[in-house]
Amino acid sequence: MYSHPHYFLSDHLRGVEQLSSLFLSEKSVRLAESGQLGEVNRWIALFHDIGKSHAFFQQYIQSPDSFQGPPALKSHALLSAVLVAVFLQEKGMDEFWRLLAFLVVKRHHGNLDDWLEELKRMGDEAKTLLKRQAEATDFSALSKQMACLGVGQEAIWTKEVWLAWIERFFAEARSLRRWIMKWNRSNDSLVPYLQLLFLFSLLIDADKSEVGILQKQSWSFSGRKDIPADLILRYKQQQSWPKTKLNEWRERAFQEVDQAPIDLRHHVYSLNLPTGMGKTLAGLHFALRLRHEIERRQQVTPRIIYSLPFLSIIDQTASVLKDVFAASGMQEDHQLWLAHHHLADMRYVTRQDEERYDADYEAAKLLVEGWHSELIVTTFVQLFETIFSHRNASLRKFHRLANSIILIDEVQAVPHRYWLAVRRLFAAMAEELGCYFIFSSATDPKWFPEAVSLVNESAYFQLLSRVTLHPDIDEPLEIEEFARQIEWDGEKTYLFILNTIESAKALYRAFLDEGIDEGDMTFLSTHIPPKERLRRIMAAKNGEYRIVVSTQLIEAGVDIDFDVVYRDFAPLDSIQQAAGRCNRHGQRGGKVHIVRLTDNKKRLYASYIYDAIRLDITQALLKGKAKIEESEFLQLITAYFETLAARMSNNESERLLKGMMTLYFDGEETVDRLPVSHFHLIEGEGEKLNVFIELDEEASEVFREYETILRISDRWERRKRFSDIKTRFFQYVIAIPARVDHQPPIVHGIGYVGHDSLSDFYDEALGYRTKSEGLIW
Repeated sequence: MYSHPHYFLSDHLRGVEQLSSLFLSEKSVRLAESGQLGEVNRWIALFHDIGKSHAFFQQYIQSPDSFQGPPALKSHALLSAVLVAVFLQEKGMDEFWRLLAFLVVKRHHGNLDDWLEELKRMGDEAKTLLKRQAEATDFSALSKQMACLGVGQEAIWTKEVWLAWIERFFAEARSLRRWIMKWNRSNDSLVPYLQLLFLFSLLIDADKSEVGILQKQSWSFSGRKDIPADLILRYKQQQSWPKTKLNEWRERAFQEVDQAPIDLRHHVYSLNLPTGMGKTLAGLHFALRLRHEIERRQQVTPRIIYSLPFLSIIDQTASVLKDVFAASGMQEDHQLWLAHHHLADMRYVTRQDEERYDADYEAAKLLVEGWHSELIVTTFVQLFETIFSHRNASLRKFHRLANSIILIDEVQAVPHRYWLAVRRLFAAMAEELGCYFIFSSATDPKWFPEAVSLVNESAYFQLLSRVTLHPDIDEPLEIEEFARQIEWDGEKTYLFILNTIESAKALYRAFLDEGIDEGDMTFLSTHIPPKERLRRIMAAKNGEYRIVVSTQLIEAGVDIDFDVVYRDFAPLDSIQQAAGRCNRHGQRGGKVHIVRLTDNKKRLYASYIYDAIRLDITQALLKGKAKIEESEFLQLITAYFETLAARMSNNESERLLKGMMTLYFDGEETVDRLPVSHFHLIEGEGEKLNVFIELDEEASEVFREYETILRISDRWERRKRFSDIKTRFFQYVIAIPARVDHQPPIVHGIGYVGHDSLSDFYDEALGYRTKSEGLIW
């Protein structure tokens, strides 16, 4: 009796039960009465594939090509779910825990749905299918295998018992639906949501890990790795930073964070410092101090999850981390730290007893995507769409959040429509899962009033006089008029940040018309492939360009410095982030000008990107001010967020919370309820088309490799081979609006601009040509 080809069902159930119990034992969570969570988790693991014991599945697993029956006949999840629900009833469990177990097992190969809808599907057709499967089960073989797991003594491995249990569950389905409807009306807690996600995550992670790793190779999940609490201090001791005033203030801030008292009753901390004041190292240092204290006092080892909004900042942070660990003589080891995002290399290296271990592709993918590491650097999307999700692939790593220290950098980038939902859920995670949160920003929205500040933030803002802000917002300007008005200083560097790609392109062209030397200037937007974009950023950082015209992609976290910054009108937090690209190191006086640019229809470009409330608040705060000193930034941004909190609507958060509290994971939105599946951190900008730009010889080579890979018939081998080139491949991929006027040819399902047609679709300076140049053939 097999669970997978040539692998006994009992061995798989034992492996999953041991792994899920191990994952649970690493944690110290509330969630349920003592022992109850462990018991439910154990029975879920032991029953999750019990439905594979029937003859139809056994025939399929041993000879897939010869299976002739309808696909539903070889299914196993529903039978397993029904059996575990009735078994737990026999054990005295109440409706809630039985239904949670039912949902977890039924959905362990798919995404979570509405739990009421799941019960509505329990009709005669489903009952007939399960009875047919039960009648086709070899109970003699099954009971022997279950005896190996220590549960063979249970008098439940008979056809009569299973048929009776199936009958009982379907007879009870109507009353269970009524129970759910009553429960949905009365529940006002997020704890059940966390309970379900936690159990679901434990099962699917253990299941996938047992199949993809333990079955195929020698690997041990036991044992965690230590990260020294003084890791950052060791790194700093080896640096020889110049003795500047700004570095003195950075050190002062770091020392304040180093000396900040730790009270484990406080679960939320904030690190609000001006840009360029060393928040990355200071935040990581406090997280390591906190980890050490939790380990000492609570005998549980937290993982540190460092989340950032943009891939460019992740690469920057990962580079710093590599140097930090190297400074302590710690070689590459992904069990110590790893970076995970949608373009991450599926590579996993670890070291045991001075021996290097390289996981194969399938194991590496599971280990990386499962966050099997002590310190994980990841994106907002990965973090928030693990917490607010119905998707199996995302929820697999949810249990890793228990007892973790979650450091959220550039916290202001979380959309304000979700602030209430995030605040409520984070509070529940702190209480029930033992999570700790550190919010880091130069523009802290302070949507956690109870957060303990790690520094005296006002002192650092008052110290600084790197930039002055000049709100030139009385009269809107068109692009060409704005370009003519600029008074250039040949000794200074300039950064222009615009709100749309097309307006940025228009400004670049206007500068050329005004006689600016093209060699002095570069352009940045997402219509330029990442490889070339990074080259331009590094060139600008090294002083190769005096003028940079960019969209908002350069705004937050990118370590780049200019004498003068012009920012098209935007919400105040975006303006302040833009100011962080001006005189960043405090070596000269910097100026940031705010202008209001319009298109030829006299509509503000800002209105295409930002909501009216944030723009109105910003305009009211800036109106009438000729000049604002950096020392005033904190007071200004505080007023902005206080006004925004008072004026913004919590409707979307409230409807999302209602969906979470009624375990409504998927379905249609209603007036008062939003399914969890509708959570989207990044608002859609319309449908996008990925386009590969054959920019250079390396691009040609990687696309040829891609075509070779597509010809591989085995999909698993194809996926593995693509993973080997994925990072290089996406260095040449951009996303354009799917309805753009100038469409590229579609090759192998992706837009493709070959080298021979490069000039037709791609401008060397401005990137993808969204409009045809009207070529005559």
